Amino acid sequence: MQLKYLRLAGFKSFVDPTRISFPTNMVAVVGPNGCGKSNIIDAVRWVLGELSAKNLRGDSMSDVIFNGTELRKPSGQCSIELLFDNSMGRLGGEYAQYNEISIKRVMNRDGHSNYYINNTNCRRKDVQDIFLGTGLGPRSYAIIEQGMVSKIVSAKPEDLRIYIEEVAGISKYKERRKETESKIKRTKENLSRVKDIKDEITRLVRRLKGQAKAAEKYNSLVESEQDLKLKISILNSLRARDKRDSIHSKIQDLSNELKVKKLEGETIQIKIEQIKEEHHETLNAFDEAQKEYYSVGSDLARLEEKLQNLNKSEKISKDDLAKARLGYDEAIKKANDFEDLSPKEKALNLVDQLIIGLENHRLKQVAEKLRGLLVSILNIASAQTQNLAEEFTHRINSLTTQIEELQETKSDISKQLTFSADERSTAESKLTKIKHEQSEVDKQIKDLEHQKSITQLDERSLEEKINQHKLDLRTFEVQLDNASEILKENNIELNEINHSDYKDFDIPSVEEELTSIQTKISNLGPINLAAPDEIKSESKRADDLENQITDLNGALEKLQLAIKKIDSESRSKFEESFNKVNDKIRENFPRLFGGGKAELKLLDKDALTSGIIFMATPPGKKNSSISQLSGGEKALTALSLVFALFQLNPAPFCMLDEVDAPLDDLNTIRFVNMVEEMSEQVQFIFITHNKISMQKSDHLMGITMQEAGVSRVVSVDVDQALELAAS
Repeated sequence: MQLKYLRLAGFKSFVDPTRISFPTNMVAVVGPNGCGKSNIIDAVRWVLGELSAKNLRGDSMSDVIFNGTELRKPSGQCSIELLFDNSMGRLGGEYAQYNEISIKRVMNRDGHSNYYINNTNCRRKDVQDIFLGTGLGPRSYAIIEQGMVSKIVSAKPEDLRIYIEEVAGISKYKERRKETESKIKRTKENLSRVKDIKDEITRLVRRLKGQAKAAEKYNSLVESEQDLKLKISILNSLRARDKRDSIHSKIQDLSNELKVKKLEGETIQIKIEQIKEEHHETLNAFDEAQKEYYSVGSDLARLEEKLQNLNKSEKISKDDLAKARLGYDEAIKKANDFEDLSPKEKALNLVDQLIIGLENHRLKQVAEKLRGLLVSILNIASAQTQNLAEEFTHRINSLTTQIEELQETKSDISKQLTFSADERSTAESKLTKIKHEQSEVDKQIKDLEHQKSITQLDERSLEEKINQHKLDLRTFEVQLDNASEILKENNIELNEINHSDYKDFDIPSVEEELTSIQTKISNLGPINLAAPDEIKSESKRADDLENQITDLNGALEKLQLAIKKIDSESRSKFEESFNKVNDKIRENFPRLFGGGKAELKLLDKDALTSGIIFMATPPGKKNSSISQLSGGEKALTALSLVFALFQLNPAPFCMLDEVDAPLDDLNTIRFVNMVEEMSEQVQFIFITHNKISMQKSDHLMGITMQEAGVSRVVSVDVDQALELAAS
């Protein structure tokens, strides 16, 4: 199985879609520091399901997506695809039939990842399961990053053990054991639940048996209750039938009596109509006399009111006449008596005196003009006084004429009042006579109306009795219908019942017995009538659960046997692989160091759980701990372990990131020679700055960063380059 190529897009510094091919088994990746060489190893680790951003040299998982430069925008997602050559069929199972297997992972900036196997969506677990036991598992020894070499030999005993388990191929067994333990846990939980359910069902069956006894007693009491209810229904039917017939008879008698009363009322009404018809003229004459009396009275009142109004008008006219005469006398007196000077006239005299006393000719002219103006004013006032006297004379004559006309009208109305009073006296006598005749007729009608009212009261009383009996009849009919329904349900015909069979029973005593039965039923409390059927159902369910318990116990035994078998096989494979790895370390360590010795040791006797320590003694040195070795010695020691793992269980490929950096030239030659020897079986992809390592590689892959922050790939086939140079 070989890695054919790696396709990147948007991953770290590889922003553009880039395909990196690995055509040979010794591929060297070279380039200056910081150009993105290690990003290739990070890409392989990431696509195989790595979830730790720290292991990918980042703070968060989104750091693996190209974050942009001054000239380029950040990418929205990244994708990595690995293509493996599986023509040898090393990957078994459902993928053994495929010559090529593609593993792909795509992630966007929200952290959501999608995995694909041969372009089919899958889970992360599915990707990891493919490589279990191949060296590319979760704790892969096939990818050795910077600084990881020294960490291998300095690892904790339990961490160092994981590499041996991976090479032994028992990681699959551990996964199976983990799944089996999970199944055992679930089986025990199911067994516990089933036992709890079975115990609950057992308790339920005991309760149901008690409920079944109560149900049996309940059914017996209910049967007695139904018999008593039937007996009460029969007694009610017989009683209702008798009452119904009796009420029918009473209603018939009352109906006949009501007919008689209605005939009496109709007779009285006929008499009333006859009297009203016989005295129709009297009644009409009374109406006419009453109208005439009220009409004469109305005329008399109107004349009296008119006379009063004339008296008032006469008095007002006389008062006005007196006032007019007084005004006339004052006007005449004022017009003739000029000597009785008014203030204006006195002012005129004063002006005359002023004129006489003035010697200034100009002032004298002004005073004379003033006097002339005052004389004109006084003449006008005198003329107005004479006009006023003439108006009062005209008013006096008009009022005198009006008073004479009012007196004549009063005389006429007085004559009409005398005549109307005589008419009223005549109409009143006529009305009194007709009233007497009317009162006699009214007395007869009132007596008949009283008799009619009594008859109507008797009718209403009879109707109320009939209605009450009808209500009673309806009540007994309903009782009879209800009782008949119960009788029909029991296939009993009312007409076929022998009345004498029930003459010794009375309803109160039977109802009392029924109440006693119902009290006993009530005292039983809630009754589960389905208890007998539930007992059968729950008993069958308990038997089924017992079978399930047996099956679960059997499954538990099989799972525990499987755990023992897995442990046995894991222990056997681990011990075998542990010894083989130790043998290879004993061979590889002297080759890499030119001597010395190294081995792995178990801390405990139990190989299944024991931790592992690495003991190494370089040539010319005493036994010392790994921590006391130099950087180059640690690197060679770790490589002796890695090569031993590959020699025992070769991974599809091995990626080494500058593991030769701490080595001198001699140790580098030993390291490269061993890599070249193992490359016949294992594909090596190593990142290096060492010229010796570059010379030994079959294919050189250069990583450059001509554009800041963006990595590019330049590939060179060394053999073809040498042939080209030689030619």
